[in-house]
Amino acid sequence: MSSQLQEGVAFERRKAKPVSKDSAWILFLVVITLILIAGYLMFSSQKFFEPGDDIGYNLGLFGGIMLLSLLLYPLRKRVKIFRSFGLLPGWFKWHMVLGILAPTIILFHATFHIKSVNAGVALICMFLVSGSGTFGRFFYTKIHHGLYGRQATVNEIKSDLERSGDVKSTFDFAPDIEVKLAEFRDKSEQNSQAGKLGLVKFVVIGMQANKLSRTLVKELHDTLQAQSRNKNFTSAQISAMELKFTECKALIYSYLRAVRDASQFHTYERLFSYWHIFHIPLVYMMVFSGFYHVYAVHAY
Repeated sequence: MSSQLQEGVAFERRKAKPVSKDSAWILFLVVITLILIAGYLMFSSQKFFEPGDDIGYNLGLFGGIMLLSLLLYPLRKRVKIFRSFGLLPGWFKWHMVLGILAPTIILFHATFHIKSVNAGVALICMFLVSGSGTFGRFFYTKIHHGLYGRQATVNEIKSDLERSGDVKSTFDFAPDIEVKLAEFRDKSEQNSQAGKLGLVKFVVIGMQANKLSRTLVKELHDTLQAQSRNKNFTSAQISAMELKFTECKALIYSYLRAVRDASQFHTYERLFSYWHIFHIPLVYMMVFSGFYHVYAVHAY
C-alpha cells in the first residue's frame, strides 16, 4: 500500500472517532425518547401520583437540582477558582447529559400535564433551553475536534487536509477524479476567503461535497472495473483492485470532508456565537421561572 493511501486511511480513522461519540449520543437520545413516549402513554391512561405527592414532589426536587447543576459548567469555564476542578471536556459531557435527563424527570414530575400558568411557563422555558442546547452541541462539534475536544482552528483543519494524502499521485490512474477534487478545493477556498462565506454558499458547499463524494466513488468504481475487463485481471489482481477501491474511496471521503470543514469553519464559528446570544437569556428565563414556580407551589 502506498504511503499516501496509508495516510488517507489513517486520516479516515481519525475522523471516524467523533462518529462513535455521535452514535452514543444518538443512542442516548433514542432511549430517552422511548422513555418519554412510554411515560406519556402510561400517564394518559392512569395516574400513579400527583405532582404534589411525595413521589411527584421528590421528582420535581431532583429534576430542579439537576437543572441548577447545569450552571456549574459555565462557572467552571469562566470563574477562576473553579478551573482546577476536573477537565472541561468531562464537564461539558455531563452538562449535555443532565440537560436532557433533567427535563425528562421534570416531565414525569408534572405527569405530562400542565396544571397552572406558572408551571406552564417554567416548562416552556425548560424546553427552549434544552432544545437550544441540542443545537448548540451541533455547532460545537463543527468547531472542535470531536465532541469534547478543544476548539479547532482553520489551520488545524487544513493541516488535516494536507495529511489526507497526495491526491495527484494517488489518482494518477484516474486523472478526472484528481481534477474534480482539485477544482472543488479551489472553489471552496475562494468562496470562504476572509471568513465571508454566505449562507447560500455555505449550504451549497455541503451539498456539493455530498454529491461529489457519490459521483466520484461511482466513477472510481467504473474506472477500476473497466481496467479489470480491459486487462483481464486474475483473481489475485481483482482482490488487489477491490482493496485499492476501498482505500481510494476512504481517501475521497476524507479529502472532501476536510475541504468542506475548512471552508465552513468560520460560518459555524459565527453561528455558535449567535447561538450563545440566544441561549444565555433563555437560561436566565428558565432559572427565574423555575424559582417562581417553586415559590408559587409553597406559597399557595
